[in-house]
Amino acid sequence: MPLLISVRNGLTYMIPLILLGSMALLILSLPVPAYQSMMEKVFGVEWKNFFGYVQDGTLNILSLLMVVCVSYSFAVEGNETNRHISPIIVSAVSLCSFIAISGISGEGFSISKFGAVGIFTAMLTSIISSVLFIKLSSVEFFRVNVFTDGAGALFNNAMSALFPTVITVGIFAAFNLLMVSVFKISDIQEFLSSALLSLFSRSDSDFSSGILFIFFIHILWFFGVHGSNVLEPVAQAIFVPALAENAALVMSGQNPTLIITKTFLDTFVLMGGCGTTLCLIAAILISGKHKNQLHLARVSLLPVMFNINELMIFGIPIVLNPVYLIPFLGVPVVLTVFSYICVYLGLVPHTFQAVEWTTPIFLSGYISTGSINGSILQLFNLILGTFCYIPFVKLAENVSKARMKKSLKKVYTMYKQCEERGMVLSLLSRQDDIGSISRFLTINLEHDLQNEEILLFYQPQVNFEGRVTGVEALLRWKHGSYDYIYPPLVIALADETRLMDRLGYWILETACRDLKKMNESGLEDIVVSVNVSAVQLESRHFPDNLKAIMKKYDIDPCNLKVEITEQLALTSGTRIIDQIIAVKKLGVRLAMDDFGMGHSSLMYLKEYDFDTIKLDGALVKEITSKSSCCNIISSIISLGKSLNYSVIAEYVEKEEQKNILHELGCDNYQGYLFSVPLPYNEVVEYILCTNGNIEPESSK
Repeated sequence: MPLLISVRNGLTYMIPLILLGSMALLILSLPVPAYQSMMEKVFGVEWKNFFGYVQDGTLNILSLLMVVCVSYSFAVEGNETNRHISPIIVSAVSLCSFIAISGISGEGFSISKFGAVGIFTAMLTSIISSVLFIKLSSVEFFRVNVFTDGAGALFNNAMSALFPTVITVGIFAAFNLLMVSVFKISDIQEFLSSALLSLFSRSDSDFSSGILFIFFIHILWFFGVHGSNVLEPVAQAIFVPALAENAALVMSGQNPTLIITKTFLDTFVLMGGCGTTLCLIAAILISGKHKNQLHLARVSLLPVMFNINELMIFGIPIVLNPVYLIPFLGVPVVLTVFSYICVYLGLVPHTFQAVEWTTPIFLSGYISTGSINGSILQLFNLILGTFCYIPFVKLAENVSKARMKKSLKKVYTMYKQCEERGMVLSLLSRQDDIGSISRFLTINLEHDLQNEEILLFYQPQVNFEGRVTGVEALLRWKHGSYDYIYPPLVIALADETRLMDRLGYWILETACRDLKKMNESGLEDIVVSVNVSAVQLESRHFPDNLKAIMKKYDIDPCNLKVEITEQLALTSGTRIIDQIIAVKKLGVRLAMDDFGMGHSSLMYLKEYDFDTIKLDGALVKEITSKSSCCNIISSIISLGKSLNYSVIAEYVEKEEQKNILHELGCDNYQGYLFSVPLPYNEVVEYILCTNGNIEPESSK
């Protein structure tokens, strides 16, 4: 399995280059005479040379790219025990091994073997050479250890790779020599091509050859191997000549006889690329519900129209995905059979005109057959393939949802454990399920923030008499598939992806907009508390931005309270301290959250001139069982009276807690005893009901 994953990841690394080369080929070969004339008129007769050079640097050296990318992938991800071995050296050795086995100095060598034709040899060479080199490098006997005062670690690693390099490259060169001497062939690629051809040449009909060809292409693709490129020698030897034979018959005034040609398969079966990917995209757009897959389908639609489908193959992914195995293999086979029958019955003409594989659907059907019936058959195939894919798209979403929920539980567990220990957890850089779900959530978070699908709830702050004096604005994100996401996790993800600044200002602006609506509803004495992050405070523009937002919504600064955590206050640099002071000068109230006297923080109470201290929830939760918590809270309250700040107790969930806090002198509370966080409309109704003795709508 590590080898297959390395191949898959290596191909993933190649996606930008494959896309670039494919687009260059598309621009070069679009079979529309008016387009070709326009390009020549606008850019001159040499315009094709530029895109030809791009193709030379991408698709025409595809085998070399595969060797480098797959060997690098294996060195990075499949080599857990020998981390001292440089992936760059592994890639270089694999490349040298591939050149050695290709027989570049032989008489029969062709540079085309570095393109798609040599992809199978490249894949085998990259895997075998990487495994061999790493195994040899782990043997102490082959290491050359040169340690001097002037030599760095890089030099020592390079010298350690000397003998493994000599042996690995030497083995491949010797193997090539053996193949040339014994089998009398020019190089190993010719031998492998002959072996593949012998498999297909045994077939008695073009129908069975076509079915076998399509099946093998997709089996290879499913395991992460570029099946179309691996079997390119077969296509060139069997199906391309079949098209040429049909064309010759048409030129001589006769009817073509061969149904299965390379153009037939490219036009009627591989619509959108391998797996008939265009049908998969249509199925996702019709029945899909996952935002990420819908977004991927929309992004991939344009390249897939030109049969460039790597984004879908590796983005969903289809590679090594058992849910999509049946349709990925079955749909192309079904379409091959259906299309063959249509041509056999004379409903659609034979293909006789060559078209590049990048030619879009409907146009390719018309040009290849010289009839509109070719385009109509493509439409029928598109509909048939889409209906075949739809149930598997739904199944894949259900499987993905269950797997993601399981991964999300792991994230919650790990994050809460780190929270309790005061540790900072890096989520997005992880290469496991936790990292995968974290990156997935981050993409969704950015999308929902951009589309204002994030919510802001408000939790009432109540005094001892039961009157609401203020509310705290709390972020709530309801994911489309996983309900509400744990708020501290949302903040952590936003912080890691540099979304925190945007998210923080969205919270601040939304809170001010809602505060204005409260004032217009007659709730002019309610104070709205907003948490501010370190990222916001580090910006020298924050006080000015805050002032502009308050002015925009005509907010009285006294009705807005900015909350910072005790930890932020303690670890702040000079800039943040200055920013906090500047915010205070705007007339905005200032609160310290999670205050527990667990740090040397008493000096900051005077320096920052806080208006409110919010007790650490851990103290309030244990107030009924630990006398030490009562003593700490009593000290904070006494200090508050002398420094003229108010105290709010969070996490008040029981009447007993409220009574003890009252006895200690704390008369402002926030917690589930009074209310859970509520959406704007519900919190306004709650305040009106609580403060004005108005019967809530829900009870009328």
